[in-house]
Amino acid sequence: MSVLIAAAVLGGMGLIFGALLALAAKKFAVPENPTRDAVREQLPGANCGGCGFPGCDGYAQAVADGKADVNRCPVGGAPVAKAIAGIMGVEAEEKEKMVATVRCRGSLDKCGLRFHYDGPMDCKSAALVAEGDKACRYACLGLGDCEKACPFGAITVNENRLAVVDEEKCQGCGVCVAACPRGVLDMIPLSQPVHRTCSAMEKGKVVRDNCSAGCIGCGKCERSCKFGALKMVDNLPHIDQNKCVGCMSCADNCPTGALKSTESLRRHALIHDPQCTGCGECKEACPFNAIAGEKDYHHSVIEWNCTGCGSCEKACPDGCIEMVKGGKYRV
Repeated sequence: MSVLIAAAVLGGMGLIFGALLALAAKKFAVPENPTRDAVREQLPGANCGGCGFPGCDGYAQAVADGKADVNRCPVGGAPVAKAIAGIMGVEAEEKEKMVATVRCRGSLDKCGLRFHYDGPMDCKSAALVAEGDKACRYACLGLGDCEKACPFGAITVNENRLAVVDEEKCQGCGVCVAACPRGVLDMIPLSQPVHRTCSAMEKGKVVRDNCSAGCIGCGKCERSCKFGALKMVDNLPHIDQNKCVGCMSCADNCPTGALKSTESLRRHALIHDPQCTGCGECKEACPFNAIAGEKDYHHSVIEWNCTGCGSCEKACPDGCIEMVKGGKYRV
């Protein structure tokens, strides 16, 4: 008899709780939103937060509500943006892919240690102890906070405690940038011809004593730029991408390698002889003395002087100059 009573009580409780759960589900149910669901279906599901919203669901809701642009998913890129734009009935503005870069080359073989760190093996903790154990207080600590944070396996820390980015795997979400307590990670456009690889805002002697790969603030890069695109600020080179023409002279003249050129973007001028009238406009415009030729005769490019700045191409009234891939050091 007691067994039957217990079973009845349990059954009754089950019915009551089931009814309560059903009411709660009905009351707190998320209203159907076909637009949001369609947008969410197009997203890759990485939930990286690179769009600025809490995961793909949050971004899909924001797009459906008209509170976010359709091209903010860094992982999906242009194809996803186009698909979402079709759903929303708008045009998808093309957005250049961004990749993470490490603004430091202070590996252990170039930047030594000041003391033996024996605390928690993460960058955030290490940075709190006398500004880190590396000789340069701006250096990558190389304890892997960025590597752990990256949802795509695009960052690894090498044996010399320096973060390395795999641009092929990088999706441009920026999670690594947020995870780095040192601020040595940054996002740059994939098409940027030159970028800085040092973060040390100190005088040259201090940098040289601490790291053999750091920027010493000598100013050779600034002096080599013919277009006013580079200025030294806080002992570091800062590039105005709106003025940069991609000649890469700044990186070529940097004595420590604190500026890195994107070699795949190198180019040089090619003059198509049959079209050249020998007007001399290209020769006059070239800031690197890379054009040879006399007035009214075909001109030619002095290849080892040509930086691919494109000044000659813009100046040529006959359209006989073409900028082609490859640089002055090509074989």
